This record gives sequence, structure tokens and C-alpha cells, in this order.
Amino acid sequence: MKAYITCPVTLTNKRIDFLPEIEKIVKFKGLETFVIKAGGTPEEIFDRDYNQIKSSDLIIAEVSEPSHGVGIEIGMSFPLGLKRIILFQKGSVVTKLVQGMPDTFIVEYEEIEDLKNNLNEILEKL
Repeated sequence: MKAYITCPVTLTNKRIDFLPEIEKIVKFKGLETFVIKAGGTPEEIFDRDYNQIKSSDLIIAEVSEPSHGVGIEIGMSFPLGLKRIILFQKGSVVTKLVQGMPDTFIVEYEEIEDLKNNLNEILEKL
């Protein structure tokens, strides 16, 4: 099983530091991972990310900040049959469209330790 791990990177880099922590948990559970990378032309970014999403079984998205790109990635995951784990910090607004998607786990957290614990629990269920 392969997990595509993403977060917003265009407006701020507040969440990007969480990605190595998330990847560590996912790899510990025995999953292969791809973590988004900033940089490249728009075409290179689309091709790289779309191909990685197509070859994944699961998308893990930190969505505490608005992001067109992450929304598109989540949207692409549905017709491709991926499961989704949506992570967001308490107090953030997450669209009901994402919350209502089948095969989607919603994880609200306060601190990084909450995120780690809750993510571990969900990965045990997959």
C-alpha cells in the first residue's frame, strides 16, 4: 500500500514541518510513501503529483489552511479509488464536501502528539 502525503505550501509553510512526522508514522506501519515536493514548473508539478496520486492507495492531507492544490489532489483521489485521511487542527474550517466523501477518515487534532496518536489509530484500521 502506498500513501501520498500532502499539505498546503503556496501561501505559507506552516504545516510542511508536519510531513516528515506523518511520513515516519506511515512508514512504521509498513506503507510506501510519497511526500509532496515544492518546486518545478506548473506542468512538472502537475505531472509529478498526478502520477504519484495515480500510483497510490491512500492520500493523507493536512488541510488546516485553505489550498486549491490540496483540494484538487483530494478531488482527484476519489475517482481513482483512493482512501483519504484528512487532518486538521482544531478550529480550522474543512469543507463538508470533503468530510462527506466515502472512504474518508477525518482527524481533528490540537497538537502534533494528538495528530500522531489519531493517525496511528486510523492506520491500524486500514
